[in-house]
Amino acid sequence: MKKTIILSVSALILALTSVARADISLSGYAEYYAGSADQSIANGTTNHGIDQSGMSNGTYTRITGSASTTLDSGIEVNITSTIYSESCQGSETANCGVVNFNNAAFSTNFGTVTVGETFDVGAGGYSRMTASGPGADPDAGNMTHFYTADAKANYGAANETNYADNSMKIKYNSNVYSGFSVAVGFTPHMGEDGANTTQQDVAANTLSGNNWDNGFTDVLHVLGRYTMDMDGVGLTAAVGQITGNAGQIGGRNYNDLDELVYSVHVSFAGFAADYRKNEADNSGREAATNAGNNEGTSMCGEYRMANLGLGVCQVETGFTDANNRSNSSTIRTYAAEYSLGGGANLAVVYFTDEHEANSVTNTDVDGVMTKLSIGF
Repeated sequence: MKKTIILSVSALILALTSVARADISLSGYAEYYAGSADQSIANGTTNHGIDQSGMSNGTYTRITGSASTTLDSGIEVNITSTIYSESCQGSETANCGVVNFNNAAFSTNFGTVTVGETFDVGAGGYSRMTASGPGADPDAGNMTHFYTADAKANYGAANETNYADNSMKIKYNSNVYSGFSVAVGFTPHMGEDGANTTQQDVAANTLSGNNWDNGFTDVLHVLGRYTMDMDGVGLTAAVGQITGNAGQIGGRNYNDLDELVYSVHVSFAGFAADYRKNEADNSGREAATNAGNNEGTSMCGEYRMANLGLGVCQVETGFTDANNRSNSSTIRTYAAEYSLGGGANLAVVYFTDEHEANSVTNTDVDGVMTKLSIGF
């Protein structure tokens, strides 16, 4: 018993000593929305009686703890852990895998290795002005708090597989050499995240909606990127390949993951534009069916001057279902954002969304929302 107490006290002293040598900081982010939408068609009908106008506390409010230290070998270590997340509280868990981080990054002369709950290399490797532009929608998806999008059909993915997912992984980001850099990410199982702590949870998260999207194993993402600047014109191009294993359930075989992703970003003075595409085809679909052609395309442009930012985006997705019928969606956003200083921003976003399955419109909506965000 005495030995146990002594060991426990020693471990505590060691932990406190380690913490004392590290630089610790807290940061946070909060967002608040108000919006209204005119939805002419919901779930394929005009007589739906749906009106979701009002206010929303958003999705990404959180408090994050960070600690950094340097090992005896000279390697710099940065630890990131989400202390509180609005989307991981009570019944609000649908977006928990996007904002709940717990990882350690080791920086060396040859690049950075990160292990833990973190995003895959594509989150920072590809240009994604759908997320970085004024208002951060359509990528943030907060506009959907004010209308109902059809969920009966599969319309294709707007982003690549394993994007914005905090499943356990290890990744490497190289340094930049003459504009070139590479990144490699490996995810043993996409179901292993903070919301799935047992093997039973992971297995249950493998097959979702007769698709294998949530449970690919041995997911390997290899990405190359090149950045240049010529006479004030900036150009960044990135291309990557994602592979992974599916499996068999109930005698049904599902296609392995094989996805191509690429993006181009151009900037000049305060103007910027980008194009991004992800092509997963029949990855994760039942092999015995015709389902496939799963792809997404985004095109965005923005202009920033002093405290003001203006942006426009269009996101198109497509998918062919098991009955060889074509589904598609088109989202457009027009946004303006003003920096109030002190980490606070005020934005207004006008949006339209149309979902069509087998030539039948199931969602048709346009609306407007305002956003107050504060980073600290």
